[in-house]
Amino acid sequence: MSPFLYLYVMSIDDLILDFNEGNTNFLKYFGDDVTTFLKVVHRRGKFDDLDTSKLDDDYQNEFLLFLHEINKEKFWKEVLNYLDDVEIVEGKPMLVLGDKGDLAQLFCSNRNDMSQDTIESILNGDYDSYWLSYDLTDNIYRDVIEELTKENILIAKEYIISSVDSKHVEPHTDLLQSYADNQGHPDYLTIDQSNIDQIFDDEESMKELFHNELSDFNNELYSVYGSAYQSAYESELYDEVVGELGGEFDMENTIWITRPHTYNKNTEVHLIQIPILDFERFILDYLNNNKGYNNGSLGYHGSFLGLLKDEIDCLSVQSPDYPDSRLVDKNINSCFSDYI
Repeated sequence: MSPFLYLYVMSIDDLILDFNEGNTNFLKYFGDDVTTFLKVVHRRGKFDDLDTSKLDDDYQNEFLLFLHEINKEKFWKEVLNYLDDVEIVEGKPMLVLGDKGDLAQLFCSNRNDMSQDTIESILNGDYDSYWLSYDLTDNIYRDVIEELTKENILIAKEYIISSVDSKHVEPHTDLLQSYADNQGHPDYLTIDQSNIDQIFDDEESMKELFHNELSDFNNELYSVYGSAYQSAYESELYDEVVGELGGEFDMENTIWITRPHTYNKNTEVHLIQIPILDFERFILDYLNNNKGYNNGSLGYHGSFLGLLKDEIDCLSVQSPDYPDSRLVDKNINSCFSDYI
């Protein structure tokens, strides 16, 4: 029996009632094609009579695809009913999470990859590379002093002069000995504005002073380097993780928002909104790839993050052996005055 002949026997209202109650045996008269039935309902002006709250999962995808053709506004409303972590903000689809760390579930959990727990802490800003050794350098002069900006060199020189002010410095090197001899006391010298430039530029003399009169300065320089190195390492990890997420999200334009708690009237919750890239394409591809019986549905997943986790290959990040030296140098100069 053709669908048109069948409609002579059953009224369109009766068919809609059966469809809403989950009685869909009549679809065999439509070639078991729910889209054909939806087209008939739409032509009869009865589409709004369909009760989507009772829509069988087997027909959800075809229904949404048809709805996308005839009413995009209602289509997105229905899609968001199934995905509780997506909102449309000023026309842009946004993933709404409690914190960025929730994105860690998109990453692989293989033994050779960075663990999801570590990625979660990186995204949340809680990661601490405490395991890095204190002795990250075997040449503090080369790795810190030689990388200082002119401004920080002046700070370092003033610090040295104030540290040894009026003190007798032993002449551990030929350069220091020459200053001691010129000052008229071969057993010691004083460091001041007249000789600090030459001494500061002499690696051998500075290393000797680091082990003796400037041991406190030496310790501070190790702290500067350690902080700069760890900060660079953590920044590089974050960039690696965020870079992997860049295929699905616009991570650079995340927005923190505050809104009232759903149940506690006097409480606010802090959420993050992350722009989703190619959201429409992804949803339509999913719906088209899952038409028919016993296939996936948006309602089954319940969230875009859960849907994405099942649909894409897991993301992968491995820890770098060491950070970019240029970033370390930049950090050294940024934090130098905080230590010296």
